[in-house]
Amino acid sequence: MDKIIYKENVYIQYDSNTFSNFSSNLFNIDYISKNRLIKSTIKGRATVFELEYENKKYILKHYVRGGFIANISYDKYLFTSLLTTRCLKEYNFLNKLHKKGLPVPKPVAIQVITNRFTYTADIITNKIDNEGTLHDFVSNQKMNVNLWENLKNTLEKFYQKNIYHSDLNARNIIIDKNNNFFILDFDNSYFFYKKKYFKKSIIRLERSLKKIKNYNNEMENIVNKYINL
Repeated sequence: MDKIIYKENVYIQYDSNTFSNFSSNLFNIDYISKNRLIKSTIKGRATVFELEYENKKYILKHYVRGGFIANISYDKYLFTSLLTTRCLKEYNFLNKLHKKGLPVPKPVAIQVITNRFTYTADIITNKIDNEGTLHDFVSNQKMNVNLWENLKNTLEKFYQKNIYHSDLNARNIIIDKNNNFFILDFDNSYFFYKKKYFKKSIIRLERSLKKIKNYNNEMENIVNKYINL
């Protein structure tokens, strides 16, 4: 069951079934740092934090822009309504995917801070224990025929459920100790109504793989399956 905290310009929504004693300070970098809740950091477009709270592990992500516009507005977005904020859209989308049984992290909390016409946003999801990203596995030559087949089967699940991932790449696909694949980061993603949109995700993924030193075009068969959508 979701609960909402709404004070002045701060909106917080969280899953009360996940937390015994939720604290809005989980979004406060100074607080989680001083209280040693940060267990690791993941460098990317922005720093993502792995937290441990109430003996559970979570991922905290702050929404930031990419590309040229990041030079103008690094983490501020135009505010029109709560329903259109990136974090609430991703939160709701991930919940739908999770209920469909798809291999994605469960979202547990979001925060929106508004400032007149703009907002900043954060999301917390459950951490999925994993052995590394697809990028790591390819780089370290740990992929094999069975793993590529598992990846193909995982992608097919998303295709069958009409899921378009706006930034599918080798760094937001992770693999657990049982060789299961999970897909992360569904910001700006949605249910597609034309099959060709899934092809765009696959091509983006292949493009990211081709930048990795030890990639030997193993995904060619997967790409061919969707290329004529």
